[in-house]
Amino acid sequence: MDAIPLIGLCDDDLVDEATACRLIGGSNTPIHRSTLWRGIHAGRYPKPLKIGPSSNRWRVGELKAIIDQAAADRGERAA
Repeated sequence: MDAIPLIGLCDDDLVDEATACRLIGGSNTPIHRSTLWRGIHAGRYPKPLKIGPSSNRWRVGELKAIIDQAAADRGERAA
């Protein structure tokens, strides 16, 4: 399966685990899926939407918001 391009995603789009990891960590250095789930359990990352018995999706807008918040906590705006 081809990777979903990150450019052009709308805030209401739903993305899978691999794409969520790429959005948070970057296309070249995505976070590991274990890091994503540790962050969810710690409250750093948003919980996924359950769209099926074994299918999770994240809203792009929620993932962008945590990146923007991390940048704001550093005192700068995310690109």
